Amino acid sequence: MTIKQLIDKLRENFHIKAICLVIAIFIYIFHQVSIVESKTLAIPLTVVENGAVMNVGEIPSAITVKVRTGANNISHILNSDIKAIVNLDNIEFPGNYDIPVNINISNKLKEMDPLEISIKPEVVNVTVDRKAVKYVSVQPTIVGEVARGYEISKIEVEPAFVQVRGPESVLKYVDTITTTSVNVSNAKTNFSTSAENLQLNQKYSIMFKGEYKVTISIAPLPLEKEYENVPIDVVNLNSNLKVSNKIGSANFVLMGDMPKLESYIPDKNFVYVDLSKIHEPGEYETPVLIKNNTKFEIKNLSVSNVKINVIKNDNQEITSE
Repeated sequence: MTIKQLIDKLRENFHIKAICLVIAIFIYIFHQVSIVESKTLAIPLTVVENGAVMNVGEIPSAITVKVRTGANNISHILNSDIKAIVNLDNIEFPGNYDIPVNINISNKLKEMDPLEISIKPEVVNVTVDRKAVKYVSVQPTIVGEVARGYEISKIEVEPAFVQVRGPESVLKYVDTITTTSVNVSNAKTNFSTSAENLQLNQKYSIMFKGEYKVTISIAPLPLEKEYENVPIDVVNLNSNLKVSNKIGSANFVLMGDMPKLESYIPDKNFVYVDLSKIHEPGEYETPVLIKNNTKFEIKNLSVSNVKINVIKNDNQEITSE
């Protein structure tokens, strides 16, 4: 058959043959569509930031992935077969960038035919800042009140400084990090306890993950207490003598620890005159003394010396006879 004869043969009933070809194409397409199914997955979006910058903005936590493949394959597709990645490693300077979302598929998906994959969104806007490292002090969170009359004199933490890492724009405002609570309620003595990180800002990372040793030093509060009209007592006077005049009283201030001093009442002979060196009647001027008491310090004693009139103790003589 010559070419001319072939062409003539094709021209016979051409319109019928053309219609049949179109119908055949539609049947093929319909068949292909009928055996392909689709599946929509929510795939976590991973940010790769191994370079000089890191993400500081809000980006989607996941993207939508639509997979079309044969009906016999669709049920075998799992979320773990697809990885969605935004890579920041090539960015060097802070700013806003539109970064394409890249996907990696498993070998299982690569072997499927047919296979169509579409993602949404295809591009995400990312705000990045330079990475920074800084050492900051550790501040325990103190709760409660120490016992009445006491105060916290010192707080020590070990380690006292820790390393934090995060965006440069965030770390420049971070000078301390806090710990979980340390309860000091009704404490009267020194004690140590442990505490952990209390991270309120998730935009930076605290590199120390252990426990802190927190030592609380407790000290009594100082107190000044005023005493008025405390009698001046006579001690060590010879039994053959007696004091004929009224000696009076003294005012003074005691200084000491509040828990001990707050309810303290001076006992007898706390303020006194020592007449052990007087052996004869007469008028004397003698110093006013304070009982030796190492618990408190005395100041502002209102009188330093008193005049004493000593006479013979006639009643003592009669009693002696």
